[in-house]
Amino acid sequence: MYQSLRNTCRLRNLVFAACLLSVGCGDKEAAKPTPPPKKVEVVEAKRMSFRPSFEVPAVVEAVETAQIFPIVASRILYQNIEPGKFFEQGEELVRLDPYPFETAVATAESQVTEALSNFEETRANFERARDLRPQGYISAKDFDTAKSDMQAAEAQLNTAQTTLRQAKQDLSHTSIYAPFSGRTGHPNYAVGDFFILPNSVPITQLVKIDPVYVLAHIGQKAYNEFYAAVEKLEQQGRAIPNMELYIELPGGTVYPFKGEFFSWDATAAATRGTVAARILFHNPDGLLLPKENVTLRGKLLEEVVRIVIPQKAVSQDQQGHYVYLLDNEKKVKRANIEVGLRIGPNWAVRKGLKVGDRVLVEGLQKVSPGDEVEMTAVDIKQLDDPAPPNLRPPPYSLREQLRKEREAFREYQKATMEARQRNQPGDVYTPHDTGK
Repeated sequence: MYQSLRNTCRLRNLVFAACLLSVGCGDKEAAKPTPPPKKVEVVEAKRMSFRPSFEVPAVVEAVETAQIFPIVASRILYQNIEPGKFFEQGEELVRLDPYPFETAVATAESQVTEALSNFEETRANFERARDLRPQGYISAKDFDTAKSDMQAAEAQLNTAQTTLRQAKQDLSHTSIYAPFSGRTGHPNYAVGDFFILPNSVPITQLVKIDPVYVLAHIGQKAYNEFYAAVEKLEQQGRAIPNMELYIELPGGTVYPFKGEFFSWDATAAATRGTVAARILFHNPDGLLLPKENVTLRGKLLEEVVRIVIPQKAVSQDQQGHYVYLLDNEKKVKRANIEVGLRIGPNWAVRKGLKVGDRVLVEGLQKVSPGDEVEMTAVDIKQLDDPAPPNLRPPPYSLREQLRKEREAFREYQKATMEARQRNQPGDVYTPHDTGK
């Protein structure tokens, strides 16, 4: 009987434990409700018209810079140099004391006169000896002596004439002229200083201020893509789109004149992976200073139309750029894309999207492909980026102006050399006549 009672109690305990377990399981399942869909913001991919643009840091560079060195050593008689003073091409900058060189010219002229007289006398003797030689009136030795005397006198005359030409050239170098129009720097010498040769310190520096270059370094990839696009347009018989180039000064002020593309550098900077581009800018008032840092901006004159999405919707991994889209069942899926130009807060898409695709822009970190989400539609923020209203083109072609100025300088050099070559022995010498 005791055993029967014990079995009954054990059965009761088992039933009670089973009830407890069943109640506990029911509570655990009730504490795990179905999570709500994750909330995301979505934009609809659409085509937008815009003017492609770029901006890169740049620096102002002088088209021409000359270190002004005298060619001869002398005392500085006077100088017109002042810091920042503008000189036209051919204006006198500095004059050295010409007295030692005037003396040298006078001495050389007298030597030429003496050598010329001696040459004429020996030439006359040689001509008489040449006429008398066939009749046997003079010996062969006397004939040879007359001939050698004339040749020695001729060599002496040539030496004297060369000395005179050098003396006149040295005299002409006592006046130093501006080789091109520009501004001078601070003078490194004062009136009365004696300039000694050789010397590594110039009298001053002359800088051409109009026009100026703006030097920008463009990535080699962008450079190659640019020329690939140009070649493609040429093959299609389409014109290369014009670009509006301008600069922004430190402080955000836009420089009022548009730039004119001049050239790419002859070599690339391998260490930086860039190619230097030079753009000419009109600088009539000298506002742009060499070595000044500016921002170069470029904008196509014609608008283009592309599929555009916000930049924050684009992610990147080892496969490249990608976005998350919503399918018809509001489930997330991945789409690999190829991006193009940046347009303010947006990005143009070359491949991978079509108009009407719903692209996630917020909540990307909370979702994975296959998730079902609750979406909120938002609009793409368009960038209003008009050209600055104060921009205007230069009054003439800067490239053509530069070509004409360089041609004029070559003519100036040619005329100067011709004037110096006209200073031949026997010319009347006038003090301070430098042959300019």
